[in-house]
Amino acid sequence: MTISRIGALLVTGGVAALIAVPSPAQAVAVTPAFAGTNTATWDGTLLKVMFRETGAKPWSTGLVSIRAIGTIDVVCIGNGVSLNSQASSETEVVSEHKADGDGVRAGEQVAGFSVQPPVITGLDCKPTLARSFTVTVQDLSTGAVQTLAGPASNTGKTS
Repeated sequence: MTISRIGALLVTGGVAALIAVPSPAQAVAVTPAFAGTNTATWDGTLLKVMFRETGAKPWSTGLVSIRAIGTIDVVCIGNGVSLNSQASSETEVVSEHKADGDGVRAGEQVAGFSVQPPVITGLDCKPTLARSFTVTVQDLSTGAVQTLAGPASNTGKTS
């Protein structure tokens, strides 16, 4: 009686039987990505971004870019006339953040950031300001990127 093993096939005396052969464990690749719970706030003078990224190489240090564009829309209505104007500004902060042993890179970035509202002259009115912003968070090491946007927290009428 001859017993020979060919891959996952066991041949015994001319009778073949299929046997289970464990395959080597396959590493599951994790694509770096930012969490859906990341936040960005802007009060008109201070930008605060909190982020959490998964899929970075454990214990690695990487550069994270926080790029913000702030916009102020001004509307002034008086004497049956309406004037609209807009101003914007951009800033970028790049800093190092270290991932933990599970490949999670998390951090907080705070930066001074303001936009000078446009001045409307020649019309007797009280301007209404609406501030909005867009923040792009990008891990320059892994390529993960996320965009956050919203109104600034002090949007409203000015006197």
